[in-house]
Amino acid sequence: MKDFISKKGIYIAVAAVVVAIAAAISVAVSGGNSGFANMLSEPFFKPIKGAMTSLVGSLEHIYDYMYRYDELQAENERLLARVAELERDYREYTEVSEENERLHKLLGFAERHEDIVMEPVSVISWTASNFSSSFTVSKGTSAGIAVGDPIVTANGYLVGQVTSATSSSCTVTTLLDTTFRVGAVIYESGDTGVISGDHQLMKEDRVKLAYIGDEANIMTGSTVVTSGSGGLFPAGLVIGKVSGISVSSSGLDPFAIVEPSADIGESAHLYVITDFAVSE
Repeated sequence: MKDFISKKGIYIAVAAVVVAIAAAISVAVSGGNSGFANMLSEPFFKPIKGAMTSLVGSLEHIYDYMYRYDELQAENERLLARVAELERDYREYTEVSEENERLHKLLGFAERHEDIVMEPVSVISWTASNFSSSFTVSKGTSAGIAVGDPIVTANGYLVGQVTSATSSSCTVTTLLDTTFRVGAVIYESGDTGVISGDHQLMKEDRVKLAYIGDEANIMTGSTVVTSGSGGLFPAGLVIGKVSGISVSSSGLDPFAIVEPSADIGESAHLYVITDFAVSE
């Protein structure tokens, strides 16, 4: 904007106004207008001079504003670029921090289970359904993954099990799914049962611990882990905590409601257990 308006232009505009006034006065005097000529005294020119000074000041203020506006606009663009740079740095820092946290958890889990071999995978898509809970991960049989392999978080929380696989990807059915089954044990009491998905509980991100028996000593807050029975899952994988006790619709079979420890549906980086020592 300042390319079109300069201080020289302001003074030219003011000069033009002065010339116009002088020309009007000249015409009046040459025409013999004595009344008008009598007005050409200091009291007459004083307000004109004041008006001209005010006009010049106003125009200079406008020019300074326009010049400053461009400077402020350029500064604003520099600040926006800096903000974008800081946001990018923060995202990179957050990603690195999250990765370090995952590796720290994984290291702790690996130290507790030296017999377990794991393959890192990333979730690439979820199955959209109200009747099932499954997702696809980024590796398959070419990475040593097979149908039946358990999948866990970095700290060893059970998420589900591989139910189909290709060379480059595989499908994981989560423990929320109604088809999922795994032998489980209450860590504090040693009582056993079977974790299974339940359609109604799936809506609440909960699972059922069934076949626990009337004499089972199960309390709210108890930790549920895999039992290792059957040889499909390692023993000791954390499934979740008991959040309540209920009975079947017949009123005869008690079961525990378990809240999974894994944040199913939110985890993007997981680990497939491809090998482990089977408990005797």
